[in-house]
Amino acid sequence: MKKEIKIIRQILKDYARIREDLELLNVRETLISNPTAEVTANHSNLNCAENKFVHHADLSNRLYRIETAIDKIDNQRYQTILCEYIVNKKYKRQELCDLYKISLRNFNRIKNQALVEFAKNYDINLLSDETKNSLAHN
Repeated sequence: MKKEIKIIRQILKDYARIREDLELLNVRETLISNPTAEVTANHSNLNCAENKFVHHADLSNRLYRIETAIDKIDNQRYQTILCEYIVNKKYKRQELCDLYKISLRNFNRIKNQALVEFAKNYDINLLSDETKNSLAHN
């Protein structure tokens, strides 16, 4: 189960990095945009422009899928743990334990349940039936 949870967490950590990359890419494109580039573009520049567009579209699609999967989660605690603890790193574990008045052990159980819920919404089928049952009964 630890391996599966790590994979799901990594997707959320990648989400934070992708979001930053996309923001930087948007800022850079705004600052560097050159209206004459398309007029004087040759074949290699068009490929570069196409590659940038495809890369940008891919990042945007990945962000959308992750955000949609998080938004589908009804449990507000799960969303807070995913967004504010894993993605944005706004809170530490102990701060959330204090906020929710739960033990560290309960926090870890809830966090893992939130990750499983996210994985289900993101259409990740990494978890074995045994792992799903184990998390459901905890």
